[in-house]
Amino acid sequence: MTAAWLYNMLRDTVTKGGLFRSCNSCPQLDMSGYLCAPNGARPEVAYERGCAWDSISFHWYRRELVEDPDNQELIREFLDAGPWHRFYDAEGTVEVDPANRVLTTLWLTKREHVVHCMYTLRQTHLWLTKGFDPPFNYSHTIHCTSYLANIILESPVPDMDKLTIHAVPYPLDWQLVKPKYPCDEEGLSCVSW
Repeated sequence: MTAAWLYNMLRDTVTKGGLFRSCNSCPQLDMSGYLCAPNGARPEVAYERGCAWDSISFHWYRRELVEDPDNQELIREFLDAGPWHRFYDAEGTVEVDPANRVLTTLWLTKREHVVHCMYTLRQTHLWLTKGFDPPFNYSHTIHCTSYLANIILESPVPDMDKLTIHAVPYPLDWQLVKPKYPCDEEGLSCVSW
């Protein structure tokens, strides 16, 4: 199974209604990870198109998505986890100006890549929760989750296989069950309607 096959299958499933077949009122989201303007676009052209720069992904997205207050908080957290130094060359000798928005390629550290993946997964979930089209397609999610797991397994902590986590629903009130389930009657900590 290639990433292209998976992307096409997911695109066809979502765009042809396969994912939401039984839900007429569900939003029809575009899961392609489309951009408002391509990487390398001149900022003045991107701004004219109604785009804003996303510092987490180095992409131009629709202004209202990037400027959403919750998304702005994510971007601030990502930037605060830096400082991030990006380079034009793999040797790290020619640094990219942080204000540069005309990017088509750059080099970054493993540390930034890990933090980028963490924040893009959060951003994707946030945008879906708000009813926005997601900022990335599913193949990017596969890339980031695989990368995060590989980084951890590449240098595992000494007690990696020790039982340290007591898995309970988090947060404690997260279990919303639909359709109606007799939560109270069965003494379960869930909400149902």
